[in-house]
Amino acid sequence: MNSIEFPLLDRTTQNSVISTTSNDLSNWSRLSSLWPLLYGTSCCFIEFASLIGSRFDFDRYGLVPRSSPRQADLILTAGTVTMKMAPSLVRLYEQMPEPKYVIAMGACTITGGMFSTDSYSTVRGVDKLIPVDVYLPGCPPKPEAVIDAITKLRKKISREIYEDRIRSQRENRCFTTNHKFRVGRSTHTGNYDQRLLYQSPSTSEIPLETFLKYKSSLHINCIVNAKYLSNKNPGEIKKMQGRLSAWLVKHGLVHRSLGFDYQGIETLQIKPEDWHSIAVILYVYGYNYLRSQCAYDVAPGGLLASVYHLTRIECGVDQPEEVCIKVFASRRNPRIPSVFWVWKSADFQERESYDMLGISYDNHPRLKRILMPESWIGWPLRKDYIAPNFYEIQDAH
Repeated sequence: MNSIEFPLLDRTTQNSVISTTSNDLSNWSRLSSLWPLLYGTSCCFIEFASLIGSRFDFDRYGLVPRSSPRQADLILTAGTVTMKMAPSLVRLYEQMPEPKYVIAMGACTITGGMFSTDSYSTVRGVDKLIPVDVYLPGCPPKPEAVIDAITKLRKKISREIYEDRIRSQRENRCFTTNHKFRVGRSTHTGNYDQRLLYQSPSTSEIPLETFLKYKSSLHINCIVNAKYLSNKNPGEIKKMQGRLSAWLVKHGLVHRSLGFDYQGIETLQIKPEDWHSIAVILYVYGYNYLRSQCAYDVAPGGLLASVYHLTRIECGVDQPEEVCIKVFASRRNPRIPSVFWVWKSADFQERESYDMLGISYDNHPRLKRILMPESWIGWPLRKDYIAPNFYEIQDAH
């Protein structure tokens, strides 16, 4: 266990079977694979960079430096943070997925250091911007001190309870929101029947009586596919329909089958007003993993599409089932229900779609720009977007 003590890992048997909790197992796996972000602003980063070399070799702790905040869960703020750099640092921190950790490295990062008295541009402490887990003083700290700080962070993670961390962050900053599903009747409140929601993801079919009870509470008008498939003959409809589409038709859920993509993955279209309810049903059906979410502009002046790639993760299955869901929204008022409350991995992916294409995801806990500055005007990935002050494109239009 890498010499890290765990409170509940002391009960063993003669067959070397460890009895522990899922929380301790999760903490052990995370502390053994901390991936720091390659981020540095000043001379402290020289000391951090020396850790990558063979002399100190911090790879032996499972630390693999990453260039993308999407793949990092640790950031060492190595060096002076200025007022101009502060928004970029906060943006990088927000782009890192949870759980994430911060080590404030060096006196300039912790208090402003030698610039704290007469500098007009230095931030007096990075903890004014982002929450800090470990403070590492020095000017600059030696590589051995960085390793000691990482060891202290690993010990902190080993005793961490995730719910307590979420509660602590919510009291200090508003990067995360506590959420729990509760019983409710309306389809637009984010509340669901817990018996339906927390059914085992490996269940291939929903019990009929449970489904019908849930279906009646949604008040769905189930004239299935009549609008979409009225002009197609039965042979074409059967050829386009896949397994999931047939299951949705059987249970009276409105959708449109778009056939299969080049990899043979079934593709469905869902209306925005129905997506909120069908997303929960798909999760209960077994699609417990949102592999990716993206969006694109169908045509200049046309619709905007939000695309979801879902996968059924099951034990002992080498080729899990996949499905692609497309939800089209009006360009004038593009609003789609957020699925953050069903699949947490949709968090920053929906934020990127909002930032680039202007699609508003209703009930998303922190829907704001993630790549572009807050003052940016327009949506850069729309096909009719005109870059500010780029007169050649404006004249062409």
